[in-house]
Amino acid sequence: MNRQRLLNYIAFPVLTGAAVLGIYWIWGLLFLWWLVPAVISGQSFFVFEISRSEDPLLFWAVAALWALFGVMMIAASLFPQYAAWLV
Repeated sequence: MNRQRLLNYIAFPVLTGAAVLGIYWIWGLLFLWWLVPAVISGQSFFVFEISRSEDPLLFWAVAALWALFGVMMIAASLFPQYAAWLV
């Protein structure tokens, strides 16, 4: 089993546990993790594949949404008193 597959198998129960326990910062890191390769490659996946060269407005809207979600989830964990406003 290669490293990427192993990380997927590790990430699945970690993310499931984070969802059940309400640990938002893990999801925030995941959104930011998805953002980096999308911006580098120029391709992202929303419902279907979005190419930056073919549909730049939608691509950057999805990238901005992922960045916003990532920051919101991390901020909700760092500032729990404002979590109701962030999540």
